[in-house]
Amino acid sequence: MNTSTSTAAFEALTAPTESRAWRWAASAAIVGNIALNYVSQRFPFNGQTNAVVSGKYPTPLTPAGYAFSIWGVIFLSLLVYAVWQLLPAQRRHPLPDAVARPLVLVNLLTGLWLVVFAYELLPLSVVVMLGILAGLAVVYGRVRHFAARGEAPAWVNIPFGLYLGWISVALVVNATVALGTRWQVSEAKGAELAIIMVGIVAGLALNVTKRFRELAYPAAVTWGLVGIWAARRADADTLVLAWMALAAAALVAVAALGLVWWGRREAK
Repeated sequence: MNTSTSTAAFEALTAPTESRAWRWAASAAIVGNIALNYVSQRFPFNGQTNAVVSGKYPTPLTPAGYAFSIWGVIFLSLLVYAVWQLLPAQRRHPLPDAVARPLVLVNLLTGLWLVVFAYELLPLSVVVMLGILAGLAVVYGRVRHFAARGEAPAWVNIPFGLYLGWISVALVVNATVALGTRWQVSEAKGAELAIIMVGIVAGLALNVTKRFRELAYPAAVTWGLVGIWAARRADADTLVLAWMALAAAALVAVAALGLVWWGRREAK
């Protein structure tokens, strides 16, 4: 056995027990979340999938169906992270320990959301998604802290940036659905509210990108906004909303590329 292998094995054995436990819990939570999402499609809770429930409460902000394929990328990148953080070479790396607890919470809440939404407890589903967003914000902020200083590989931004970006869009859609069950508004007012929501999502994306200077988060937001455009562009009643969403997507994408480029230029 060579020296490097012996050192890695020794560090793996001597790493604090609590640290190892939380890392395993984070990996288990990720796998469990992915498995639950799969099971909920094959054997739906309350006999209905998320798509069925969403179809009962249509909103101008619901993206086109293809946009939800981003979950595949998010889950795959989370699986890569789950394996990476358990490798012996990473046992002394501080990043996994810093994010393990909120990451467990995020995955548990995501699983809970599947059940709550399936049972059409819509106001509660918004509360749960707010918890997901808050937990992801903590994880993302800590990941960027290490990655920006070169203390973590750049790719670790991908799973958490995409996750946070997509949840930012999904929360607005979820909240719109919940509000629609409580207050009846005219189609015109609904379109106006949707335009305001698009502006809020774009504004949030620009501010987060300006602060953290990475591309995964704005990429997910851009994807969601383009999905809204694709869903509404053929409807004359929501054509303004559709093009506002596309314009917001273009703004976020161009601004993100510019901010990241400028940040790297300043760092040289």
